[in-house]
Formats: sequence, C-alpha cells, structure tokens
Amino acid sequence: MTRDLAPLQADTFDLLVVGGGIHGLFVAYDAAARGLRVALVERGDVGSGISFNHQRTLHGGLRALQSGQIRKCRQQIAERRSWARIAPHLLRPMPFLIGTYRGTRRSRLAVRAGFKLYDFIGKARNVGVLPELHLPNSRLESKTATRRFFPGIDEQGLSGGAIWYDYQTVHPDRLTWAVAAAAVQAGAVIATYVEALTPLREGDRTSGVSARDALTGAPFDIRARAVVLAAGSGLGALHRRFGVTGAPPLVRAMNLLIDRPAKDIALAASSARGRMLTAVPWAGRVLVGTHQPDGVVSEDDSPSMDPIIDAFIEEVHSAFPALEARRSDVRFVHHGLVPGQPSASGFDLLAEPQLLTHAGSPGLLSLVGVKYTTARLAAERAVDAVAKLLGEATRVCRTATAVLPHADVADSDGLLQETSRELGIRLDKDVRSHLAGWYGTEAPAVLRCAHTESAMARLAPGSPVIEGEIIYATRESAAVRLEDVVFRRTPLGSAGDPGDSAVARAAAIMARESEWSNVRSDEELARVRQRFAR
Repeated sequence: MTRDLAPLQADTFDLLVVGGGIHGLFVAYDAAARGLRVALVERGDVGSGISFNHQRTLHGGLRALQSGQIRKCRQQIAERRSWARIAPHLLRPMPFLIGTYRGTRRSRLAVRAGFKLYDFIGKARNVGVLPELHLPNSRLESKTATRRFFPGIDEQGLSGGAIWYDYQTVHPDRLTWAVAAAAVQAGAVIATYVEALTPLREGDRTSGVSARDALTGAPFDIRARAVVLAAGSGLGALHRRFGVTGAPPLVRAMNLLIDRPAKDIALAASSARGRMLTAVPWAGRVLVGTHQPDGVVSEDDSPSMDPIIDAFIEEVHSAFPALEARRSDVRFVHHGLVPGQPSASGFDLLAEPQLLTHAGSPGLLSLVGVKYTTARLAAERAVDAVAKLLGEATRVCRTATAVLPHADVADSDGLLQETSRELGIRLDKDVRSHLAGWYGTEAPAVLRCAHTESAMARLAPGSPVIEGEIIYATRESAAVRLEDVVFRRTPLGSAGDPGDSAVARAAAIMARESEWSNVRSDEELARVRQRFAR
C-alpha cells in the first residue's frame, strides 16, 4: 500500500468513503470485496482518530444485557466472534473480574442468574473459533480469591466476585491496519492525508467530492456514484459543507495508561460518580477507562487537558485505590470525541450506530459509528444500503469470516526463524517476539527489508522496534508522517514516550527515505512531541 492520488482522479467510482477510521475502512473493504469500485480518503492517517484511542477490548454485550437489551447483547456476542474468526493472531481471551455485594443488584444470586442467561445467549460464541481463542463460561469467585485478584476492592458488603471473558486486541493499531490492507487487497483505492471539502453534484445528486491534498494543498475532484461520510468527530463539519444535517453531538472519551505493573486479569468497579470503569492490562501496564467528562463538545474543541486528567485520576482513585495513581504515573492519554446522546445524567455514548440518508442529497449517506466491536456489522448494513441505492446486485458479504491479511494463526515465529537462518541473522528473543507478534506472516518481508538496508539496530534500548521497520513502513505501508510510524505502523510510541533519541532516529530515517527538508523534519518531530505532551 502506497500513497498515490492519481487513481482517485482517473476513474468514476461506485462508492467513495470519506473517513479512514475502523468504520470507514470496513465499508471500503466490504464494498470492494462485493465487487464495487471503491475509493476511500482520510484527512489524516488511517486509524488515527478514535480508532486509535479505544480501550483495546472487544466486548460481548454484557452491559447491554444488564439493561435488558437481549437483541443487542446477542448481536455484540456475534460480532466479537467474527473478530476472533477474522483476526485470530491479534486477539487473546481476557478475564474480567467484578465484585459481588450483599443486598444489591450485584448480589451473588442476581449475578449468577444474569451470567447463566449471558452464557445461554452466547452459547454459539466459540463456533468456528480456534480452540486457543475459546471463551469459557462466566463464573463466581470466592471472597478470598476476589481479594487476591483485586487488591483494594471495596470491602463494604463484599460477598465475592464474578468473572466473565471478552477479547483483548493485542495490537489494536495493527488490527485496524489489517482492515485497511484487506480493503486494498480487495481492490479499494485508499489515500491518506486527503481532505474532502465540498460535494460535487449532477443536478441534485451527489456525484463525488472536491478534495485537496492535505500535504501540498493541491485541489482535485473525485467522482463517485455514491458517497458515504464516515468521518467520526469530523462528521458535523462535513455536514455543514455538504449542506445536510443529522450529525449527533459529541462527548469526550478518555483512557489513561498508568505506569503500574499489570496482572493478567482486567478489573471492573464503579467510581464515586457511579460510572463503571475497567482497568485492563496492556503493554505491561494498566489501561483505565473509559472516562467521559460532563457535557458536549465541538469537533474543534481543544481545552487544557490538565483539569480533565485530574478529574479522571480522582475517579480512578475511587474505583481502584490500590493503583495509587498519580499524575506523574500517566504514561499516555488516549482520548477522542465520540457520538453522544442525552441521558438521565446529561450525555452519554450513542447507544447504536446510525446510517443517515439525506433528503435533497440523493447519493449521499452518513455512517455514525459507535463501538469498535460492531464496526464490521455497521459497515455491512451501510454497504447493503449503497448497493440498493445503486441498483447493483453484489456478492454476499464475507467480512465476518474471511481472515484479514497477515492476521491468521500461521506459525509466524517459525517463518521468522526460518528467514533469520536463511539470512544468517541471530535475533534477540524480544525482537523476534515483537516482529512475529506485530506483523504475523508479514514479518519475514520486514526482516528482509531491514537486513538489506543494514537497519537491524533497535531504535531505543528498551524497545524491540528496529530501524528497518521505519524503512518498511515508509516504502510499503503508506507511512507519510512521523506520527504514522511512531503510533500506528509500529508500537514505538503507543504505550508512552520512547525517548527523544528513538523518535529522532525514526525521524532521520523517514527524512532520508522521503527526502524531507530540515524544516519538515523539525515540524514532524514537533508534532510527535506535542502528542506526548498532551
């Protein structure tokens, strides 16, 4: 996958997708796989918005069941299973523990009954899933075991605990990239750093967009028979440019990566504000979320994050006191703007994804995504609507079962070791584990590139990421900015600041590959430093 804007101007597409988050990528992938001619443009990098900032978990709808939404619960269980079938290399089962309490809605009797119903609804959760990804039934734990697993748990009325299982996305940014790669493999044209400006029209019908290259400022047109806006927090601004309405209000969602060693179990507890928080082990530390400050925000909202982070840390104290989290312990802040809706407490996350049609603008649809877990299904429904709009008889949707590129469970480590022996390279154990775990069956190609370019050195002493990965990302994976390689094509910076020397070395490699000027290099470094500062 390389960034090439020429194909965008050389054809009229059946479908143009605006927005390269997980929802837009799945729309492009599904539509192309069904036989439509598809293009996708994204004003930044693929997966650089809220798809980068979620809590790295694929949920099976337990909270939906708690509120009596059995259909929604069943749907989320099915989508969680689909992820296990299409990306087994990038998922792992994760146990979640919550306390049970006497005389409350979370009594052992009530939780046991709820879990029995949950397991019954999800009895097909492991069908077609590899044995190593099978999710066990939920279960109750003793008070002693609960205290051992959950230090600092609220003791008042504690009667024990309950455990259920979901999936953790081991490398979430690589997972998003795998969907982008699947779209390209299916025939979609994907271009990053392209901003959609205004609609093109034939009569009253939307027939594409006027766009500009966000890197050079050059304007150009993209023609398509249908356009789907899947722009996440940018949807409202696009609606104003397109002269349509319907974008929901936005609320801020935030997760904090806390510098504390993590046990291999996720914990769930209510904060003093009554919001359920989870503390999930990720990258060897604890990722706590999701916090939603009160009120709605605009898409260009950029307040000081200090008071917001401080308020979140207070919530973390009340839910997980044993973490003893301080401001100085925050390694990284994952935050973004997500669609919201009014609730009894003000505003909350939008309950369901929405597919909007726009009166007076035939050919234009908007997809409002909600959860990473259900993005595939929301996209399938959007493509169904596009096919109907175009009057096209398309192939059957197969995105729920077709394995994503390099995300199967082939012996990645064995393939990598075989390539290492062929090239006469002896890899450190942690570098080998990282390459096989992150790239899957693409790891041998990355290693060959690194070896050919004499770029086997680590970027930082404590990181397994090697110099050759930056070269490979720039040449083969459409990495255009330093942010792309630091946060998404590699795991160099997604779990916190790897240090100035590592980032500077990555910038020097990209500068050489992309022929950046000194001014451009300084700008790229400043953008990454600002992201860590925030």
